[in-house]
Amino acid sequence: MKNIRLDGETVYLRSITNEDTPLVVKWRNQENVIKYFIYRGEFTEETHTNWLKTKVETGLVDQFIVCLKDGDVPIGSTYLRDIDTKNSKAEYGVFIGEEGTRGQGIGKEILNLTVKYAFENLKLHKVYARVIDTNKASLYCFLHSGFFEEAFFKESVLLDGQYRNVIILSRFNPDEGDGFFENKEYKKEILGGFRMPMPGKE
Repeated sequence: MKNIRLDGETVYLRSITNEDTPLVVKWRNQENVIKYFIYRGEFTEETHTNWLKTKVETGLVDQFIVCLKDGDVPIGSTYLRDIDTKNSKAEYGVFIGEEGTRGQGIGKEILNLTVKYAFENLKLHKVYARVIDTNKASLYCFLHSGFFEEAFFKESVLLDGQYRNVIILSRFNPDEGDGFFENKEYKKEILGGFRMPMPGKE
């Protein structure tokens, strides 16, 4: 596995190791973490070890542990998954496992560090994320970090007995230019939450 450190103002990201497994499993099984995941199956040490072996070690995933600079305290994890070198894109994911560190703006710093790594180190063209529409904090964070709403899937997943909408948010590598946003008015509509009318229930 890689040995990388990415420094921000209040946090740093370091490459995940096998020794982080118990901590990651503890975080992932917390209710306040699970509720924002689409996959909600049982998460065990075996599950995570297999993930490291088949995804991280093979280069399909770059995963980091998020640590506070003050005290070197690990608080969560961020990752780029399904790294597609042919089409130059990857999916972003993150979870904060330490309750006291949520809601302090750290999420935006983690996002920006990870995306910067994706564009500058991996030279990816595009980073995207899937977000359940009830996760308002994440939506706000993405839309204020250069992401735009690319797609809206109505009642796309069944979670806790209810069908939920899933929003795809994306950001392109600014070093490559972006013809998609040449129309500034269209960009404004997208960032304002514009989407095509959809049939069915409101």
